[in-house]
Amino acid sequence: MTQRIITNTVLILLLAVFGHASAGTYKWVDKDGNVVYSQHPPPEGQFESIRVKPTPRNSRSGNSASEQSNRFLENATTKRQNDAKLAKENKNNLALRQKNCGIAKEQLRFYTVYRRKKNDKGEYVRITDDEKAAGLKEAKQAIKDFCD
Repeated sequence: MTQRIITNTVLILLLAVFGHASAGTYKWVDKDGNVVYSQHPPPEGQFESIRVKPTPRNSRSGNSASEQSNRFLENATTKRQNDAKLAKENKNNLALRQKNCGIAKEQLRFYTVYRRKKNDKGEYVRITDDEKAAGLKEAKQAIKDFCD
């Protein structure tokens, strides 16, 4: 009983494999004048049965399914790595912008509130009106550039 089931199963599989491999290709011209190729003959009208050469399994052209799959995986891996790099750069840029924004706000507060600053010798000197105006302008521009 089991021997018969196994035999029938093997026969069905062989028919499915070789039946598909021997399926014909048909060529005909439809009512609009278009040439049609199909694995099934047209429902009506004349047709030509043509033989198609099978594609070699291990072709050297670089278009085999496994090579295409490998190229796809390599491209996907490269894209994933580039996306990760870009995300890291964006995160670093955001942190740097936030830091620069904080510095610009401190600079604006300094030139708004204080009238004196330390010079290179560590001495406090009065800020001139021109220095104050330039400092305020620079701080406001930096806030525009770095703060959202």
